Amino acid sequence: MNKLVSLRTLMKEKNIDAYVIYSGDAHGSSYVADYWKSRAWLSGFTGSSGTVVVTETHAGLWTDGRYFVQAEAELSGTEFTLYKMDMPDVPTYKEFLAENLPQGGKLGFDGRVVGVKEFNKIKDALEDKAISYAYGEDLMDKVWKDRPSLPTEPAFEHEPRFACTPASEKLGAVRREMAEHGATSYLVTAMDGIAWLTNIRGRDIAFTPVVYAYAVITTDTAHIFIDRNKVAPFATKLTAQGFTLHDYDEIVGFLASLPGGTLVYDPGRINVLLSEAVPSNVTVETDLDTDIITMLKAPRTPAELANIRYAFLKEGTVLVRCLKWLKEQKDITELTEGDVVRKLTSLRELEADFVSDGFSTIVAIGGNASQAHYSSGPVGDKLKPEGFLLIDTGAQYLDGTTDTTRTIAVGPLTPEMKRHYTLVLKGYMRLARAVFPKGTAGVQLDVLARAALWAEGLDYRHGTGHGIGYCLAVHEGPQGVHKKGKVAFEPGMMISNEPAFYVDGVYGIRTENIEVVTKKAETEYGEFYGFETLMYCPIDTTAIDASILTQDEIDYLNAYHAKTYEMLAPRLNDDERAWLKEATKAINAVLVFS
Repeated sequence: MNKLVSLRTLMKEKNIDAYVIYSGDAHGSSYVADYWKSRAWLSGFTGSSGTVVVTETHAGLWTDGRYFVQAEAELSGTEFTLYKMDMPDVPTYKEFLAENLPQGGKLGFDGRVVGVKEFNKIKDALEDKAISYAYGEDLMDKVWKDRPSLPTEPAFEHEPRFACTPASEKLGAVRREMAEHGATSYLVTAMDGIAWLTNIRGRDIAFTPVVYAYAVITTDTAHIFIDRNKVAPFATKLTAQGFTLHDYDEIVGFLASLPGGTLVYDPGRINVLLSEAVPSNVTVETDLDTDIITMLKAPRTPAELANIRYAFLKEGTVLVRCLKWLKEQKDITELTEGDVVRKLTSLRELEADFVSDGFSTIVAIGGNASQAHYSSGPVGDKLKPEGFLLIDTGAQYLDGTTDTTRTIAVGPLTPEMKRHYTLVLKGYMRLARAVFPKGTAGVQLDVLARAALWAEGLDYRHGTGHGIGYCLAVHEGPQGVHKKGKVAFEPGMMISNEPAFYVDGVYGIRTENIEVVTKKAETEYGEFYGFETLMYCPIDTTAIDASILTQDEIDYLNAYHAKTYEMLAPRLNDDERAWLKEATKAINAVLVFS
């Protein structure tokens, strides 16, 4: 039976007028285990972000600008209508529900997947409709007959030389923050937060070394809800550091038995089922600016940064070897996008303390790169000796998480392509060179990366930078450079710097390095911060229109390339060093402006 027909039949049995299927899991994760990929299974759209609404007569999918091209392709020939979020005259899915749900109707969704904040917004949008809500049952579980099970692979310790801080000390830091907020208990649902707190890593999600778990911290106890088989080899160590272990599915009953007091949690990461389990005699405090653990783990310690710098050296070595291999191919048409993905992974496997790729590597030739989150699959398209090839890739090492993008010329470029490439590079350099006062947030810096494009009426439809984890999620807050990036930067926080430009169906350009916030100066006007670049890897100078670079920009690029050679040359053989020397040679300003 057709998937939509099956779902609608079940909806009719339960008197549900509209059913919403979200991306994500019970922990508010960006990347999820296969068990949670209901939206992709039903609609065929495989992007990491999107929302499906199904009614008796209509099926729609809402996604953002990163996925417009991909969604159009994957939904082609299906019953699903694509709604391009944030575009003129396109309703939000909540506006669609308000328009199409009958008075007194019923809306269904999986309450494990929907966060409290989102649920409140839904209720606000539908307040005039007298809607009832069915969120205690996941209808997809009955429709999706061969649904994968939840992961069962063992977890592993993030050893002290990598974790740097014992779990018991982190637990103490959490309790001090709880006391500051008058909290007697603290619910943690974000898996990266629990991994940081316990110094546990796992393989429950592809590319992100976390374990499905919850935590409840009180003033004198700490409880971890997890598949106990996964942590059996080091359960005694966890207990000795102050943690009590419970089965994963005991969390709802535990919350229901809280004796009172004040509970804090991140309202953006707690799901409806958990929030509804909290007894009425417990005061819930959700007005924290940011989650306790999220803020504690965002600034990297000096010991962590020492490890992270080494992880980026390893990754720079991997990328240089891959770029050299690519540039020296006699006939790149013998390669596919998937071949380049596999080459990167094979090179990483030679480096110490490699865990996995950090995300699904993007290798995109030509028009494929106009999809910001393109996925080639195992094979992908054949490479061709023309235009651009975009590579967005990263790794999980025990000593750090990496994320880098390079756009390289693999054939002739038009003057317009070179101009667009250089405008993106100018944006990258302006942000990388920024100096700003304490208290500055990403929303205030975003313009630096976009200004050169804006001056020519151009832009890109995604943020400029995201936080990044430490052997954890490649996308990790609270800091970021985008229009909603309102968390002030602190020394030790890491962000990506990745301005871009896309021509639909023709090419895509993105240049990305990871930066760490550092203190630059302290004057009578206060503290001033800037960025230290962590990633050293050549930027393709053959694609540059140097006539639109300033002398300062040329000097910066030349200095970056000199440092790239200095940092990576000792890790390379003679042949690789010779290639890197050529790839990082200085742009000659005299020739540029003659």
